[in-house]
Amino acid sequence: MKNFKFTGLEIHNRRMWKWAAVEKALDFIDEFGMDALIFHQNDLLDAVVLPQKYFDEEEMWAYWPIRYCAIGTNGQYIERLLRECTKRGIQFYFEVKEIWYPPALLEKFPHLRGTDGHVCPSDPFWFEFLSNKVQELTEIFPQMAGMIVSPATRESKVSIAAGQCGCSRCRSLPDKEWYSRYIQAVYEPLKKAGKRLVVRDFAYDSHSQSSVMDAAADRSSNIVMALKNVPHDFWPTFPDNPAVESKTKLEKWVEYDVWGQYCGLGVFPCSLVEDIIRRQTHCLECGCSGIWYRTDWELLDDCSCFNSLNMLNLIAGVMHAKNPDCTVNEIYQLWIQYGINSAFIEESAVSPPQIPSKGSVNGLRRLMETGNTILMKSLFVRGHVFSYSSRYQHAYESIYRVMNVYHRRDQWDPSSKQKILPTKENLEIIFQEKQEALDLARRLAETFDAEALGVSDVLKTYTKEMLHLLVLYVRGFQLSAQVYFHMNRAVEMQDERSIGDALKSCEELEEFCIELEDTLRNKHYPFYICWMMDPEELKLLAADIRRLAGGSSGTIGQVNAGGKQG
Repeated sequence: MKNFKFTGLEIHNRRMWKWAAVEKALDFIDEFGMDALIFHQNDLLDAVVLPQKYFDEEEMWAYWPIRYCAIGTNGQYIERLLRECTKRGIQFYFEVKEIWYPPALLEKFPHLRGTDGHVCPSDPFWFEFLSNKVQELTEIFPQMAGMIVSPATRESKVSIAAGQCGCSRCRSLPDKEWYSRYIQAVYEPLKKAGKRLVVRDFAYDSHSQSSVMDAAADRSSNIVMALKNVPHDFWPTFPDNPAVESKTKLEKWVEYDVWGQYCGLGVFPCSLVEDIIRRQTHCLECGCSGIWYRTDWELLDDCSCFNSLNMLNLIAGVMHAKNPDCTVNEIYQLWIQYGINSAFIEESAVSPPQIPSKGSVNGLRRLMETGNTILMKSLFVRGHVFSYSSRYQHAYESIYRVMNVYHRRDQWDPSSKQKILPTKENLEIIFQEKQEALDLARRLAETFDAEALGVSDVLKTYTKEMLHLLVLYVRGFQLSAQVYFHMNRAVEMQDERSIGDALKSCEELEEFCIELEDTLRNKHYPFYICWMMDPEELKLLAADIRRLAGGSSGTIGQVNAGGKQG
């Protein structure tokens, strides 16, 4: 089988502004024969470009001197990075979620905000502004390889996809036309400078996804279409992104999250090796020519593949991308040779990776593969998203909306909706799924031999602590599922008996919170571990379930099918 012709490594949090972290990434790219480094920050262009057409030096010193100086210092940092990339033969891409803008822009152009207070995305100014910004970027950094953009995201400041502005112009403008104007605004200055435009399919629904893909194909055959390996976001349990199979004149690249935003944040072991091999093979068969790997997440700093056992997944991805005939055993052997680290030490404080003993490979493989099974059964419910980025959730409505509105699976897999309806049969399967995860976590903690790793005592200790904490982590999701689905059955089917089950589970959840608080209070864990396992979230969830149940009265109260009070 042919391999991927382009491989990239993406940094998506503020590690990109720490040279030690960037240098590790560049060394990895060198060692594994990759092609590109990608900096992904929503407002990255505004960190290095004014643009000068709209903000001159005099007014910047008069009103916004800090931003003016920051653009200069950030620019010097990027200049140094580009020199290093050029020396090593590594391409560099800016990845952004434009359209973004500094707040001062609305002071200069107040007409951009409508009478309802929302910024109007269909105002022609935005496409002129974006084009000028990109042109200035290419002039300041002529060594850049190109830009990666996400026209259909709701995570930018100005987006037709969010649909906030209700003016007649926005109502009458088809999404595809807006995406076409956007792509044109970015593509023309990049083309003039000889740089590459990569358009991501990142969208919250299938309509937006197809619209942005069609707009890119209509604009130019020289644009690259970037596709997540699954639709919308990086959920390992979701079906393949149907866009990967699409016939298009555009070159297709793929994105893959090897760190694990949705499978334990790299804190807990989760092998994605089998998934990577299957998904990448599928992408190659569908004509994809490039792939890049996200190694962290924008909302959590000081953690990434580089201080996680999930470094295995990055190595697996690149190794298979270069040689699709490689075996799982060869991947694990190469990971062992590279060395391991623990997410229980922040990346900025982590030492070089430690090389485990050769005899530990089978134990580590069991650890990583069992971790995957545990997390897929904990963080998902029969393949549906149940957590917020691997974190506990704080309210019935929050869980309901994540599963059924924001991250719904059924628009990509229609029949899957039936699996989470609160029938007695489904609840029995769901609760069994969570119990199996807990049993596996307990057995892994009891039987994994950390002493056989052949690494430092510190790393052995952190491995043991991690496995102990994994049991608690899984228990929290088990209890969350119990209180949610009992209440979901009460709400959806007006089943009074389920209220008692929900309240009983609430008691268990509240008792568990005490145990979890004691564990976290007596250890100095990195902040991201405390964030993902915050007992306050579970306390709020228990209180919310009690509120919906009518306290201890045993009545449902005024609750509608969406989980809200009437």
